Amino acid sequence: MENPVVFLAFANDNDNHLPLLDEERRVISDHLLPLANNNFIQLFVEPTAQITDLTKYITDFKNRVIVFHYGGHASSSRIFLTDQEADAQGVALLLGQQENLKLVFLNGCSTLEQVDLLFSHGIPAVIATSVPVEDPSAREFADKFYAALGRDHSIEEAFNLAAANHQMRGKDLPVIHRGLQLNNSQEESMPWGLYVSEEHADVLQWKIPKKMASSFIVRGAQMSYSNRGSINEKLIETIANTIESYSQKVQGLVAEARRRRRKPKMRDLRAAVIDSFPTPLATHLRKLLLSEEISTMRLRKIVNVYSVSVRMLSYVLLAQLWDELHRDPDFHIPPDQRSLIDEFFHLSAESALDFDYVKLIRAIGDSLEANDKEPFVKEFLQLRKEFYENKAFEEAYLFLEEMREELRSSIDADEIESFCVQAEDQLCEIFTHIGFSANYTMVAVKNIELEKRRHYDPEFRHNIVILDRITASFGILDEALITNGFVENECVVLLSNEEELSPYLNLSPFIIDENALSGQHNSKIFFLEYFVGNAIHYQLTDNLKDRLVVNDNQYPSVYDQMEEYKKLIFK
Repeated sequence: MENPVVFLAFANDNDNHLPLLDEERRVISDHLLPLANNNFIQLFVEPTAQITDLTKYITDFKNRVIVFHYGGHASSSRIFLTDQEADAQGVALLLGQQENLKLVFLNGCSTLEQVDLLFSHGIPAVIATSVPVEDPSAREFADKFYAALGRDHSIEEAFNLAAANHQMRGKDLPVIHRGLQLNNSQEESMPWGLYVSEEHADVLQWKIPKKMASSFIVRGAQMSYSNRGSINEKLIETIANTIESYSQKVQGLVAEARRRRRKPKMRDLRAAVIDSFPTPLATHLRKLLLSEEISTMRLRKIVNVYSVSVRMLSYVLLAQLWDELHRDPDFHIPPDQRSLIDEFFHLSAESALDFDYVKLIRAIGDSLEANDKEPFVKEFLQLRKEFYENKAFEEAYLFLEEMREELRSSIDADEIESFCVQAEDQLCEIFTHIGFSANYTMVAVKNIELEKRRHYDPEFRHNIVILDRITASFGILDEALITNGFVENECVVLLSNEEELSPYLNLSPFIIDENALSGQHNSKIFFLEYFVGNAIHYQLTDNLKDRLVVNDNQYPSVYDQMEEYKKLIFK
């Protein structure tokens, strides 16, 4: 995996020299160098750009350029490079070949008319000028914009910060446009504008990715299952060893095997491992452990088990964070952690593909620690420590995040088995740290009925589905649990003891059961995925393909919960 590229191109004119252009190049580079030094991006600067330079490097950086910045003289139909004028149509066609390009910043005079050309070639966002701009203003605006973009602000936030700085100096306010609908007064007065194509509106929330580009995947390693026993054997045994203290079924199999002086039967151990975890995770473990085909699909199943695991754990922490914010008005989320939590609540369909849930787990764990709050899942205390201290754990997480991205493109057939072996080893490492998930039970609560007999205290009948033991699941799975206390209706809760409803943690609206909401038997569990306008998009945990949209018309109780949570988070 190679670094994404931020491409800075500058061109000055000896006859009409821009004295601050070199300074513009230096200040932008200074803001982006920390990202390059941390191996998040490759910063490429061409101080005397020519047409041959642009063509050569855009070709060399195939699909790696994420931001293209031009500083120099320009007009409505061309940019003025060092050797000659470059026609705007050719520039747009060239940049349109970069499939991952998010932003083009044309920091020259009167470049507004080039925006439509760039849109027509698929560029999502363009910063351009509708009027001639002075050299000092151009340098200042670029300085403030890249200072913010380099410090984890989105395109929209960075533009607004630069715009605010510009307006505070008594200048006209730059604004954001969807499409190119301008009136004459705007064209005459506005300096910069941020223009976003209507089909790529979510690019406003895009940030420069902070992922190390150094690869944790070993290519050409030629690792094979032939010298390590049967496929899945190591993974089953590793998980069984990790969860033995939590799982009576695994304990029984191990004890029986010791009595008989043999290893536990692998098929029995496999079933016990699968049934020990909550259904969202167990479903994907089952798909992985029941298949021994060496293929890209197996690699995808390994990554799915990892992804579902960390998402489930992050939703547990998000659910507790809501409770803590509700109970304690003085609960304070530190700034660094808040930015990561805010990023989650602004996930789009595009950004959800890359979102790092491990960082979210860390952020919420750090927030609980900062406020002296003990996690509902006690094992999170040790997990948080291991996040920061265990190198093998960190490398396993980074490997699987990289493999998640790798699977978006085709994988060389000669690498598939080696990648599968490596990925299985890293998943083993992950489970040695998160095996405690088997110590908790996930339950879908359908509805609650009050039962009151004469001379007896009232009791509450919870109609539930216990979300585990999927290898034995068939027919109608609804059960009833009668208790003295009660939880919330139509929700998914986490219990430390499936026979007791206290203590519990309500995981809705992050994990929801559509069948509970619609009054149907069994359960249909969805994970929150991303937000679009006033709608919340959920993903079916069973296949990670089917979607459910929640809004104020469809399942409004879930929508209202999310709105209440956001009010607390963003107060």
